Amino acid sequence: MKATCKTRIGQAEYTFEFEEREEMETLHKIAVLSNPRSKCNECGEYGMQSKVLDSNKDKEGNIYINVVCTKCGAKSKLGQYKAGGWFWHEYKKWEGKKEE
Repeated sequence: MKATCKTRIGQAEYTFEFEEREEMETLHKIAVLSNPRSKCNECGEYGMQSKVLDSNKDKEGNIYINVVCTKCGAKSKLGQYKAGGWFWHEYKKWEGKKEE
């Protein structure tokens, strides 16, 4: 099954297109990517107009996809279930390493 959806995050509009053998897998990916968390649990800012889509890569080459709250800088990371599938984490602010 092939499916396409459009979503707006901040000032940008994104089009996601997936084609998987299993229909539910296609629909799951579309549903998750088109519906990131709209309320920041750190500052309470609500709505996708105050968010941006971002990504980063760590030293090992792992890629992270985030929705960032432009009001407070907290990030909602796109996570993966071990059995397959995706989900959005709650918004968290990065605090860096604590010195002892």
